[in-house]
Amino acid sequence: MTIQYAKDQQGVYQTITVNISNGAHHIFKYLSTTEGIQQWFPQLSFQERAVGGKMYFHIAESENIEMRITHFEENKVIGFTWDIGKVRFELYEHPSYVALIFYEYLPFEFPHTALDFAGWQFQLESIKNITETGEALDQYNYDFDAKKTEIEASLAVI
Repeated sequence: MTIQYAKDQQGVYQTITVNISNGAHHIFKYLSTTEGIQQWFPQLSFQERAVGGKMYFHIAESENIEMRITHFEENKVIGFTWDIGKVRFELYEHPSYVALIFYEYLPFEFPHTALDFAGWQFQLESIKNITETGEALDQYNYDFDAKKTEIEASLAVI
């Protein structure tokens, strides 16, 4: 897994690349269907799988944050709003693996950038694991605080 950070006048960016030993069709189901995404990110669900379609982040029993799908091309790309930011997953097939590239943009006003970046890094590891082995990773075994501190240090120097 490779991770890159960048900043501009509007906010911060994270790009994560992970190579997965499986096909794009298989991986895309985990990124773009409620049944697939809830196996590694149980709070997310889809209402409509199309550009402009709705997704939901379930916070509590009766509270949902609505998100909009910004990019959708079957087995290739899905992107959606993420609070006041945006995320996008792109799949590139190679003969023996699929490169999954994750892009995230968060404006400076986003309150917990480093923690959000750490969360997505964990999620990308979990996507790789579930698509290759059928098992999601346990978030309780991941040191989010250490990762957050590492990310804050990296963002301070760019």
